[in-house]
Order: sequence, then C-alpha cells, then structure tokens
Amino acid sequence: MHTMHARITTGTLSTTQPKCIATRTPLRSALLRPATRSVVARADKLISKVEIPAFIPRDDISDQLLRWALIDVQDQGVANCGCPCKVSPHHVDGQLMGFTVEFMTSGEAPTEVRVAFDAESTTKHEWVGRGSDGMPTLEGKQESVDGKHLAVTKLGEVPVPDTTKASIRAFCEQLMSSINKYYAFGSCFVDDAT
Repeated sequence: MHTMHARITTGTLSTTQPKCIATRTPLRSALLRPATRSVVARADKLISKVEIPAFIPRDDISDQLLRWALIDVQDQGVANCGCPCKVSPHHVDGQLMGFTVEFMTSGEAPTEVRVAFDAESTTKHEWVGRGSDGMPTLEGKQESVDGKHLAVTKLGEVPVPDTTKASIRAFCEQLMSSINKYYAFGSCFVDDAT
C-alpha cells in the first residue's frame, strides 16, 4: 500500500536579529536599529506550511482536523501538548478553512496558533491520462480549488515563552501525524491498528 506523507517542519520562534542567509552575519539594517526593537515578536509569523494535493476535499480535511484538535488538543491538551489549550474554528466567507489554538501557560498571555488553508488556489483535474510519449498527463475538466497550502501561523505580537514553544512543537508533530493518517486512511482518527 502506497502512503503519502506530509512533512511539516517546525521552525524556531525566534526574536533574534535578522541574518544574511549566505554568511550568517547580522544584516547592516539590523545593526543600526536599537537593541530593544529585536525583542518584540512580529505579527502573524509563519511557522510551517505544506501543500495539500488538489484532489483532497478541503471541507472534509478541515472538518476532520478541527474535530481531531477538539479531542486531542483541547480536551487532552495538558497530556498531549504540555499546557491547556482552547480550539476554535476559523471560517472564511462562511466556509470552514481551519482552526485556531490558544496555548495557555500560567502567568503568561495566551499564544494563538492558526492552522488554516491559505488564500492561494490550485487546479484540480478530472483524471490522469497517458500522453503520446507514455507519460502521465492531467486531463478532463479543470476546477479551481481554494487553499493550496495548509499553513501553521503564530498570530499576534505576544512573545512566546520557552515552555509554550515546546508545546507548539509537540502540537505540530501531532498535526503532521494526523495529516499522514488522513492521507493513508481517509480519516485522522484511524491508524495501523484499526
């Protein structure tokens, strides 16, 4: 059985000065700014994103991931993520496109992370055919599908404490596992044992 695997890489939520990709030295513009500005986190920081194939129904995967988050993240947040969490749906134009998780660490302001499809669109074809050279070609009716990538984004300007960073990392690992289950079995709630 062939299984598609989603790979979500989690980046660090850092508030350090920006650095040159090639030399890893601080950028000149960053050196000219006062040091206090580098402490403030940027709004809506992309943590990770993964392209979801066009044939995956957006409403179904959004609904299943929301239900998974309500059970495994909100109801069992302390056990699975290391802190209490609150999950709320995220709608765009009346359509469920993802959910928002609030990580609540004692004594700190809640950190909000949104898992949702982006505003890009992708094209879905009716079937895959064989070209004259024997290679696969996309054929049939074309349909535009909203939401090319499933993005994990940290919302707001609230600085992220180290304990919450570990909780977000654990959440992203569980999210990746749920997406893989959806690809393999068509549901976030099954695994190899069932």
